[in-house]
Amino acid sequence: MTTDLARTRRARWWIIAVPALLYFFSYFHRIAPVVVAGDLMRAFAVPAAALGNLSAIYPYCFAAMALPGGSLADTLGPRLTLTLGALTMSIGAVVFGLAPGFGTAFAGRLLVGLGASVILISSLRLAAEWFRTDEFATISGWSQTVGSLGALVGTTPLALLVEGLGWRASFVSIGGITTLLAVACFLLVRDHPSALGLPPINPVRAGPAPGLRAVLSGIPAVAGNWRSWPPVLTSTGVYGAFVAFVGLWGVPYLTQVYGVPRVHASNLMAVTAVGLLISSPLVGWASDRWLGRRRPPLIAATTLYLGVWAALVLPGHPVPLGWIGPLCFLLGFGSGAVVVVFACVREVNDPRYVGVTLGFHNLPVFLGFALMQWLTGALLDARWEGALAAGTRIYSLGAYRGAFALCLAVSAAALVCACLVTETHCRNIWQASGAGGAA
Repeated sequence: MTTDLARTRRARWWIIAVPALLYFFSYFHRIAPVVVAGDLMRAFAVPAAALGNLSAIYPYCFAAMALPGGSLADTLGPRLTLTLGALTMSIGAVVFGLAPGFGTAFAGRLLVGLGASVILISSLRLAAEWFRTDEFATISGWSQTVGSLGALVGTTPLALLVEGLGWRASFVSIGGITTLLAVACFLLVRDHPSALGLPPINPVRAGPAPGLRAVLSGIPAVAGNWRSWPPVLTSTGVYGAFVAFVGLWGVPYLTQVYGVPRVHASNLMAVTAVGLLISSPLVGWASDRWLGRRRPPLIAATTLYLGVWAALVLPGHPVPLGWIGPLCFLLGFGSGAVVVVFACVREVNDPRYVGVTLGFHNLPVFLGFALMQWLTGALLDARWEGALAAGTRIYSLGAYRGAFALCLAVSAAALVCACLVTETHCRNIWQASGAGGAA
């Protein structure tokens, strides 16, 4: 048995490798619009609010597919769900790159969002079969690290690729790569160790996948569990503000307010991704292995995150350009708090329905993401003074500060919610929760 468990633990790393690469591209697509924002405004002659809506269709898809995607991961299994999601994402990238008008670009972005929406849920559902409960935050952290690498590629490397090939050819090429990954996923991934004749990592979860009716019956239980909400709302606040900056307005802010070139601005966005890349596995490891607790690292990281927004918004004068790099790093580092949230929400709900639980987490998170994209764009347009450069709207420092003040407010709300998260001590307490017991 010891030998079999050792084989299982070796096999699980290559089993999750392809889903990790798919999540890399999923995260890349979240960030990519910030680099080509000016190109899109020129190509389709649209204002900031329209561009915000184009970017926001991605999180709207995540919100719409949160519970269906989680249900698919629990019923069809992660392998098929990942394969279908990857194929949809690849088609969308090609349509977006070839779009003759804004409507077609919107449709391409819609397909990308639909495909990408199931990638993380299915990957973590796969991890729940191949890793122990007290390893889950660490794996979630490494997942975010892979996503951060995707975000890195979606900044400076994408800017360089766009400079060389143009934004259209760049997205068509990315669609082709994603198609190859979809094929690899179907051929290589297995939903649980028994598919390879190996013993389960989590025997309590062993057995056939629950039917659709059983999975759907778990949705009200997750949503009605008050302990599910504080971690989910923490993630909503942190992620919404983070992507509004890194995924849409960070590069325009730096190029328009500080006058730096696009590649330089993309480099600074890459620093944010580096902060998240380092923080995610560190916070997950600290929670799983060092502290054996969930709430302290979540509160500490969220407090740091709030402090960065305060530094960007509250001073009466512009932040010196030399401070932007360190602040971007700390912003990314503080956003690593969200890796603990996956474990927090999973550990207070029925372990049979990991996909549904993670899908429930994604619903408000990506609704908040989409709302923040639109609201920040609307705040910028409301303070636009009429300046244009090569067809692109130019916004003042005051306009950006108004948009970022909203990010500060939702970050403060996230910290309050983090303080209300139930401490699970890295174990599933669902039965205690159902019985009304204290954690």
